Amino acid sequence: MFDPRDSKDEQVKTLVGFLLFDETERTDILIASSFISLQSLNGDNIDIYEIQEMDEAKSIFKGGSTKLGFYYFEEEEKTYVSYAYSSKNSMYNPNVLDGNKEYLIRELKWTRGCGERCTISMNSRLNPFKSYNTLKIKGKPGEIVFLGIYTIKTKTVPGSTSLFSNKGNFTIEFNQILDDSEFYHRKIDPDREKEIFDLKYGKNQKSAEIKFLRSIIEMQKEGFWHTKAKEKLKLIEN
Repeated sequence: MFDPRDSKDEQVKTLVGFLLFDETERTDILIASSFISLQSLNGDNIDIYEIQEMDEAKSIFKGGSTKLGFYYFEEEEKTYVSYAYSSKNSMYNPNVLDGNKEYLIRELKWTRGCGERCTISMNSRLNPFKSYNTLKIKGKPGEIVFLGIYTIKTKTVPGSTSLFSNKGNFTIEFNQILDDSEFYHRKIDPDREKEIFDLKYGKNQKSAEIKFLRSIIEMQKEGFWHTKAKEKLKLIEN
């Protein structure tokens, strides 16, 4: 991802990250599993909006998408490396934003498995006030901020499906996983668990943040965010 352009930009830009999982119960799996299903949503699945005006009492929300079509490519050891303000391939959703502004998730688009060789395209436009109250996306100028773990659950509206389509209208829950959540006591697939947490520190927010910072260090081989991630990791681990 892009580093700040200069010292002035360093005082404005922030790098924020969070984990977002679809934990809707799977009813299509023929063989029962003792593990909960956690499908990560990241990159192009999530449309983050900058808040331009917001007044919940008056039901006023104005904002603009932070998605940009511009990517910078450079040749490095016979391979092409792309740079942008957000990463498509990281489950921790790192985004370089303006540290003085606030943002929220406005839209989610993802593909959910529905059995062997079966997928369903999911699309939800979140209520901006509920989204903001669950996950206010705000960093700190010049710093890296981990915003935590969040989940969504969908529930099909009864009677909204038909004989001609397996698609139906659905409601969506959007929840924050707090430190005392029973989420940390659930059985998660061991491979997925290692992706989310550094199990040396248990299953908790701190453990997930450590994995997030390490992912930044691995992604950013050098530069401003690499240095910031190493500094913060050292403080957390000690």
